[in-house]
Amino acid sequence: MGVIVSEGFSSDKVAEFLNKTEKKLETYDDYSYRHLVKADALRIKNYFWEAIDEYLTAIKYDESNFEAFIGLGLAYKQIGYIKSAISSFNSAKKLNAFDRKIYFEIGCCYCIDQKFCCAIKAYKKALKVSPDFLEASFNLAVTYELNNQNAFAIKEYKKLIEKNPQRIKTYDNLGSLYMKLEINKSAIRIFNKALKIDPEYARAYLGIAICSDKLKNTKKALRFYKKYLRLKPNAENLPYILDRISELSKKKGSAKNPHLMLVS
Repeated sequence: MGVIVSEGFSSDKVAEFLNKTEKKLETYDDYSYRHLVKADALRIKNYFWEAIDEYLTAIKYDESNFEAFIGLGLAYKQIGYIKSAISSFNSAKKLNAFDRKIYFEIGCCYCIDQKFCCAIKAYKKALKVSPDFLEASFNLAVTYELNNQNAFAIKEYKKLIEKNPQRIKTYDNLGSLYMKLEINKSAIRIFNKALKIDPEYARAYLGIAICSDKLKNTKKALRFYKKYLRLKPNAENLPYILDRISELSKKKGSAKNPHLMLVS
């Protein structure tokens, strides 16, 4: 059986009536949500200024629109307006002080602005809210390193490896930090652990090669330089590595045939 419609209502009039009723029922919250959705879509498409206008309109209709403040902060961050981004995230924090992503984004902004001490505090707050927040742990370690607090950085990288032993980027960062500090044996150990996770991870082979080279282990250095080149035959640093392989090969040959060395 079909639905019976009263005589005085055509289908067009019913649609018009429903539209008018819907408009009467709309609140500022509804308008705010619509502008938020539009703003998010614009930001995803990299129309940041247009997105900012929409976020501000959404906030105008509803000053408690938490997501609008977050989106506004992200848009400002993308165009390099770091102070405005931090201000937007702080406004979001007033609405929800227990959202970890707020502190994480504030930390990212301070890093961009090279205010590393402020960034460290923000990442620590994010971890206080969510102790298993791996991205915040990683960024905290990186920021310690950027702030030349290398002992804290190493400690944080090690903690992160314990929590997530499959994240190869952590091994790479820790190994590279050991290299920078000339702690070459520790660097080799970390890069070897990375290779157990991913035997095709080229940067680990290069790291071991360079560290072995510095430790005067010519044979091992040559072997790992060659392994790196097998994985990265078109590497940007190819000319330098080929030169170094040539130099080490000559040294290795001289060591095998000391009687061939010239007397000075």
